Amino acid sequence: MINVLFVCYGNICRSPMGEFILKDLVKKNKIEDKFKIESAGTSDEEEGNSIYYLAKQKLQEHNISCNGKIAKRLNKKDYEKYDYILAMEQSNIIDINRIFCKDLKGKVYRLLDFTKNPRDIEDPWYSRNFDKTYNEILEGCTAFIEYISKL
Repeated sequence: MINVLFVCYGNICRSPMGEFILKDLVKKNKIEDKFKIESAGTSDEEEGNSIYYLAKQKLQEHNISCNGKIAKRLNKKDYEKYDYILAMEQSNIIDINRIFCKDLKGKVYRLLDFTKNPRDIEDPWYSRNFDKTYNEILEGCTAFIEYISKL
């Protein structure tokens, strides 16, 4: 079982989009039994809230359900529970390392580090560009599956 945790700041836009896009991809590839996929945020500001309506709407446009997702905060125990901790941007990695103290086992990556064009995924809460966010997360998740399939 490959345990994957997507992480962004609030766990209402990017990281839940990553969670449900990857769940959709592994299901389509008939490998969902090999994965446990979840998401969390580095902040507790949105803890207990539903996924942001524009993120939910963007997933629904692609026939991806995220029903029942409630924002949760990353905690220190998560480090041992997950094999891959996939951040959306470098500032998330700084916050992740603050929570975990150190990434001694090399589990923390930016999602787009698996692509041919490593970069941050900007926060659509501010940019309002959920199309770009969806496409970048899909690019990262596709590259991540390719990476995993070569192991």
